[in-house]
Amino acid sequence: MTLLYLVAAWVAGIFLASSSTTTAGVWLLVAGGGLMLSNTVHHHRPWRILAFCAVLFALGAARHAWATRPLDGNHVANFTGAGHFTLTGTITQDADIRDNHVNLRVEVDTIRYGTGPDYDSDGLLLVQAPRYGEYQYGDCVRVSGELQTPPEFDDFSYREYLARRGIHAIMPYAEVDVIAQDQGRPWFALMFSLKERAQNTINDLLPSPQAPLLSGILLGNERDISEDVREDFNATGTSHVIAISGANIIIVIRVLMGLLRPATGQRRAAWFTVGGVAGYTLLVGADPAVVRAAIMGGLSLVAMDLGRRTYGLTSLAFSVWLMTLWNPLTLWDVGFQLSVAATAGLVLFNEPLTKLLDWLLRRGFSGDTARQITKWLSEPVVVSLAAQITTTPLILLYFERLSLVSFFANVLIVPAQPYIMTVGGLAVLLGMVWQPLGAPLAWIVWIPLSYTLGIVRRLGDVEWAATDVDLTTQHAWGFYGLLLVMALFLIQHRDDRAALLRVLRQRITALGIVIGGAVVAILVWASALSQPDGKLHVWFLDIGHGNAVLIQTPDGAQILVDGGPNPTQLRRAVGDHLPFRDRDLDVLIVTQPRDTAIGALPELLDQYDVGLVLTNGQTGDSEEFDALQRAWAEQKVEVVPVSAGYRVETNDGVLLEILHPQTAPESNTNTKTAAIVIRVSYGDTSFLLTSELSETGALTMLEAGRYAGSTVLQLPDHGSGSTNSRFFLQTIDPQVAVINVGAGNRAGLPDPAVIAHLSAIGDRPLYRTDQDGTVEMVTDGRTLWVYAED
Repeated sequence: MTLLYLVAAWVAGIFLASSSTTTAGVWLLVAGGGLMLSNTVHHHRPWRILAFCAVLFALGAARHAWATRPLDGNHVANFTGAGHFTLTGTITQDADIRDNHVNLRVEVDTIRYGTGPDYDSDGLLLVQAPRYGEYQYGDCVRVSGELQTPPEFDDFSYREYLARRGIHAIMPYAEVDVIAQDQGRPWFALMFSLKERAQNTINDLLPSPQAPLLSGILLGNERDISEDVREDFNATGTSHVIAISGANIIIVIRVLMGLLRPATGQRRAAWFTVGGVAGYTLLVGADPAVVRAAIMGGLSLVAMDLGRRTYGLTSLAFSVWLMTLWNPLTLWDVGFQLSVAATAGLVLFNEPLTKLLDWLLRRGFSGDTARQITKWLSEPVVVSLAAQITTTPLILLYFERLSLVSFFANVLIVPAQPYIMTVGGLAVLLGMVWQPLGAPLAWIVWIPLSYTLGIVRRLGDVEWAATDVDLTTQHAWGFYGLLLVMALFLIQHRDDRAALLRVLRQRITALGIVIGGAVVAILVWASALSQPDGKLHVWFLDIGHGNAVLIQTPDGAQILVDGGPNPTQLRRAVGDHLPFRDRDLDVLIVTQPRDTAIGALPELLDQYDVGLVLTNGQTGDSEEFDALQRAWAEQKVEVVPVSAGYRVETNDGVLLEILHPQTAPESNTNTKTAAIVIRVSYGDTSFLLTSELSETGALTMLEAGRYAGSTVLQLPDHGSGSTNSRFFLQTIDPQVAVINVGAGNRAGLPDPAVIAHLSAIGDRPLYRTDQDGTVEMVTDGRTLWVYAED
């Protein structure tokens, strides 16, 4: 248990440091203070453990702070966005072949700008090379192209994904010349050569789609699996089959021990198997999930040699600590999180579920029969269920998809996987020696491979195989909180559990009343806190690179202006700020029929009812606009075309004025030119909401002579330089400016010139959703309060 506490403290320190700017040196001083404290309380075990937890917490934070320290001056990432460069370096991994290009991980040695001299440089660079070039591990290459910072997408941060692997710069569409070969480590070159040969052998022995499936199961190579097959695996919740996981490591251990034990004895076989597992881990790419399984497998083999028992949770905790000591950013790897969750589920719930299954079977079968059935069903049923208990919340949180056939699919195909890996692996080994030797076994393994594909495809084609589920982070944390309580109960000693159960039985009535009362109290308080507070709230929502503004009037009327392009982010943003029980929007304003304004709205309207829709009358020709019109028709909502002069005044004193477009736009009018501009006023405070208004639209609005001066200005078109001229900003004369803009957008918005214009007309605070997250502004009509999420 002590190790669990210490590792939990270490992990908590890493998480805290991710949102802190404290340096590693400061955290090390804190750790030193904890060590001195532990020396003063060494006679009291609980206090001593608490002091050591404080030390591990500070050391975990220090490790993260060190891992995320600023890059050195020669790092290749310092040159991104500065033009065309030529670099030299060495390929440090096997080539990752994609449909249209090849990804190369290059360790940079020198860099040259234009025709200038070469300078020393360092760091890892991801190069996107031409598809049909010949590239090998250890090749020294000269690459030319533009250095870029990895992009941020609405639902995925490619930048953070690469940063966890030590890569902070990319070079797409690069020109690549191989200038030397065999510059890498010989054993790595041999390993990658064996992997390539194994892949070629699989392709020679089996047809597609069986060959790509076996490559995924044996080598972790999923590149050749077609999109439709991959989608079927995702829909059926069986994608773990085509990813190297703990199950593969267990099979490797069993096979190696079975082959080596008779020849070398138990002890030598264990150590040879440790080496075999390490080699296999490197061969398949050493992803975090595989490394975690390899460490736990190695610990079990070492314990076997020493004659000691291993405990699943402590082995899991040690592997987590060891991997995050090497790279603390591993904690944010989704595959690693799923691997840890699945392993914890197996450790905690495998035995209780097995006993439950045996108890149920004994109701209808004799003891021996029930025992045999339980043994047969243990792996496909119990193991699958135990892993799904702990991984489902993560799957819903990250992928927003729940497979309704996952349990049945796993029950049907999991029993076949050990045979596929064992027979398939032997077929590949023999085929690498001489292809005809491996052919008979390849024909045999074709049967379970085809069976697996058949089950997955059949179930994947079922219309209701998977459904979209929007699970919030709060709900996921709540679920894992309950699992933590269950885990603490299960890991107690048998006698302690029995004593706790006796107490619960005695006090179940009183405890139920207390819990029920607490639940009611929480719901009542949540309802009370979500009631209108008599102030106007305006949220500039962080939904990526698009426009979305949420308004709540003093008496609780709710108005949404646009929704941005990403349904997931919009649902999350709206759900975070509206009462949890409320599913109504009084007014929806669609400023223009562009996807950056409406792309997310059709799915939002599956959950929210709208009372009134205001548009500029333009129609779009996109699928998103068609879906939005269908949603309006299904809700039978009134859609009102509006132009300058239209006003909406609420009973609590909030006035919405349409300042643009001046007249109903023609169908061929540029959508940005005709975008709706709204001035929202309450008392002495006003907000000018401009969406993606173009330069022409802005000038037309100002020339019309309607008063547009406002306390708060939403800079139009995400802060583009053309629309946000100095004249425009001086005319509006805002006290506060805000920009809805996505992080890492390709246009590089906001334009630095716009920020300079704001500074020139006065010291005006500027808030940006790419840096500040959702920006909330609250006013009572006289005073304005601003709250940034980040």
